[in-house]
Amino acid sequence: MEKKLVSILILIIMLFAALPYSAGAADENFLKHTSSGNAFGAGENLQIDQNIQGDLVLAGSRLEINGNTGNDFLGAGGEIIVNGDVSGNIIAAGGSIRVNGNVGGDVAALGGQIILSRNSVVEGDILLGGGEVTLDGTVNGNGDVSTDTLKTGDNFKLKGNLSLQADNYPSNLNDKVGGNLNITQVNATEEQYESVSKGFSIFSFIWRLLASLAIGLVLIYLFPSFVGGLVELVKDSPLKTGLLGFLTLVLLPVLSIILLATLIGWSLSILLILFMVFALLIATVPVKLLAGRVIYNKILKKEAGKMMYYIFGAVLFAIVYEIPFLGGLIRFVALIIGLGAIVAWLAIRARSTG
Repeated sequence: MEKKLVSILILIIMLFAALPYSAGAADENFLKHTSSGNAFGAGENLQIDQNIQGDLVLAGSRLEINGNTGNDFLGAGGEIIVNGDVSGNIIAAGGSIRVNGNVGGDVAALGGQIILSRNSVVEGDILLGGGEVTLDGTVNGNGDVSTDTLKTGDNFKLKGNLSLQADNYPSNLNDKVGGNLNITQVNATEEQYESVSKGFSIFSFIWRLLASLAIGLVLIYLFPSFVGGLVELVKDSPLKTGLLGFLTLVLLPVLSIILLATLIGWSLSILLILFMVFALLIATVPVKLLAGRVIYNKILKKEAGKMMYYIFGAVLFAIVYEIPFLGGLIRFVALIIGLGAIVAWLAIRARSTG
């Protein structure tokens, strides 16, 4: 189940990474190049023949990449074919995924059918989850594969360790793996019961993450200066904003109840309650955005936009939230820091307008 969850997260990242750049492009192919060498595209039938210097992010019904990619390729579609070489990682989700070129990093893919062809060479690791996985190339790293059926070709060779979860696999698989081979044969009936028992929690996790991404991306798109101001307040004074947020969380509901009991204060009480609900709804957005920016820049050693920073941070926080006790503590801290930033921003705006 952990492998499936990781694969689902990968898919969500890709879909929302492509979303800001594919708006309005549902009826035609769309490809946008940035000054840093990255390219973002979407379309019904998208074919990329030119070389891409940086990252390539695509979403569409059918994606065919014939040129080389200088960094990472992220794709989501019905059919994905990678004929060119990818210097970085491949992260893909789709009905059918075929890698024919060489990959300088890792390959993480979720699909109905996944194929690493006989001409492909993966320098890093492979993390694959699908109904049917076919391996006929060379993998110089380790492998982690979850599938119903694993097929291997004559040219397949994996130099590292392989962890396999499958119903069907070749009998001579051990001869093709240079390191340790760990196989877990899954009984279809047991897997079905396990999926039913855990399906609701995963479904809930996905929808919480989708809601978080939707709220944050819309807020950043419509009110960039407001979100930017909140991020700066969190960055400059996290302790002060956290304390202010905690006091607001405790005192504002009490004040609302007191005002609600008076004849002249009930309308103000309703406004305070509505403000509290809205503030709590968006409170973690600046915290996730700032955390995503810091971690993204440190890990990937490059700059990106607010949208990508928020996607990165939101996914990381969603995963951390699942950790018992620690996840709840981090959620509360992020909430009160963001709430305090909102109150501080409103106070600064009120002072500046007299």
